[in-house]
Amino acid sequence: MNILLYSPTFYESPGTQARMILLRKSLTKAGFETSILVGREKLLRKLYHYSSRRILTLRSAWKLMGKTISRQITKKNPDAVILFIDVSSSAIPYLKKHNADITVILSIEDLTPEYKEYDEETSRKFYNILIEHASEADIIITPSFTLSEKLLKLGLEAITIPIGLEPYVTLGEALSRSPPPIILHTGQLNSQKQIDTILKLAQKYKMLVHNFGKLSQLLTHPNILKYREITPEKAVSICRRAHMGLIIEYRNAYTLTRYYFHTSLLQPIIVKGRGPWLREAKLLGMTLNPIDNIDEIINKYEHYVRDQFECQKKLSIPFVHSPLINMLKKV
Repeated sequence: MNILLYSPTFYESPGTQARMILLRKSLTKAGFETSILVGREKLLRKLYHYSSRRILTLRSAWKLMGKTISRQITKKNPDAVILFIDVSSSAIPYLKKHNADITVILSIEDLTPEYKEYDEETSRKFYNILIEHASEADIIITPSFTLSEKLLKLGLEAITIPIGLEPYVTLGEALSRSPPPIILHTGQLNSQKQIDTILKLAQKYKMLVHNFGKLSQLLTHPNILKYREITPEKAVSICRRAHMGLIIEYRNAYTLTRYYFHTSLLQPIIVKGRGPWLREAKLLGMTLNPIDNIDEIINKYEHYVRDQFECQKKLSIPFVHSPLINMLKKV
């Protein structure tokens, strides 16, 4: 079976990019022929990023998007396609019309009305159109149990396929990290709360920070070392020496690629913030520690790393993606 993975926001969304790459690796290991198609339509990106509050509640806009996306995909003639992000569902009717035998999987990563902070009436209009299109998918998947619960309330049944991870560090390597302790922050720096927290921690600890985000230039301190890489894989050689992972997040994100990345590096995770992602971590069996626990983690480092090691085994690919793999084998 030839499976095509499609996203119009591959380069704009590091989280979606990481998820697609991991899913492709799992599918390839399972024996499927796979490829990634990145939507390069400037029109689609303008519709989504700059005019979405007004435009994405119009059926005419969904028709335009659907025809544009499906045209690219049908040229590749795949047996199955995985469409990433909710608005990509606009292509489903046109894909089915062109090839009734194609298997269409819709992967909803988050919900545009929540991401864009729509008002109630605008959200209702968007969801009505989304449900109409998404209902035609053969399978709907999400990376989050809490997002799947939300979709069920909207009338869409989805299967949770976690983001997953590749183990980048062995237990022995993690336990042999050299002092002093280093705390790693990999997220975008777009919030003053993030800046204030990191600067406060830098008064006492060494910090390794991804130099990415509109406020990253505000982080200047002798204890802060910055790095910049395009993909998580390229950042591994720099990040693997850090002892802990730091997540500061106040958005209503359903899940975070970051806590998979820290688990792949066997770094105990310390957090500050709020959002559905906290509950999601518990459902995944992850241990998230408050910032006040840093010194305890340092003193009992082996205990916390071994806890991460057990979590790493459960969330590694291709095992974590096996429900999707098994469904595709039956097609």
